Amino acid sequence: MRLVLALFLVLVALQSNAQSDLEWTSIFNGKNFDGWSIIGGAGKVNIEDNAFVLNQTANTEEHTFIHTNRKYKDFILEVDAKRDAGFFYGILFRAQPAPDTAHVRLYGYQSKVDHNPKRNWTGGIFDDFGNTWNWMYTPVDDPRAQKALKPAGKWDHYRIEAIGDNIKVWLNEIPISNIKNTKYREGCIAFKIHFLGDKPENEKNTAWIKNIRVIDKEVDKYERKIDIEMVEIN
Repeated sequence: MRLVLALFLVLVALQSNAQSDLEWTSIFNGKNFDGWSIIGGAGKVNIEDNAFVLNQTANTEEHTFIHTNRKYKDFILEVDAKRDAGFFYGILFRAQPAPDTAHVRLYGYQSKVDHNPKRNWTGGIFDDFGNTWNWMYTPVDDPRAQKALKPAGKWDHYRIEAIGDNIKVWLNEIPISNIKNTKYREGCIAFKIHFLGDKPENEKNTAWIKNIRVIDKEVDKYERKIDIEMVEIN
């Protein structure tokens, strides 16, 4: 019996090690902006303690984005983020340059950080398309998902899978979104700083982004099952 138990523990350990050896690539070195660019408005991005530090700038009319210089098609993305209570931001992916006439600099899918207490739709999928932006998918009928976001000042963990036309999102290991859509096929990964009106007191509100990593090779091997029915969005 002891031998059987020992063999079982070895198998569990081997499986755990195999799962921890995924082909992750860190895409932010925590020290400088190598591989990243900033476009859009006058929002501020600094680096402290291995994290991007995001701040809004008062009296701005355009969102600011810090984005990867590289484009990604099929990938799995994981990110750790935290925020002050008054800070709104989003995680864009498969984002593409917008025309000069557009209201924003990037178009793409956005996993929106929505801590509006009337909705709590963080992890829902948003089409960030200038003046025609709209929610594509929200966890409106999922109380579990609406409670996934941690309080301000706590680190949240996001996992986004974009594989073919299937987009899935988890927040703190809780499944949030599962859609089928073909609007955006490839693009950069970006973090969005909202514009800020005449509210200089809100400039002190901050968000932090760190541990940004992707799998972009043989992604089918590492995709997770999700217990949310896939919704096709036309």
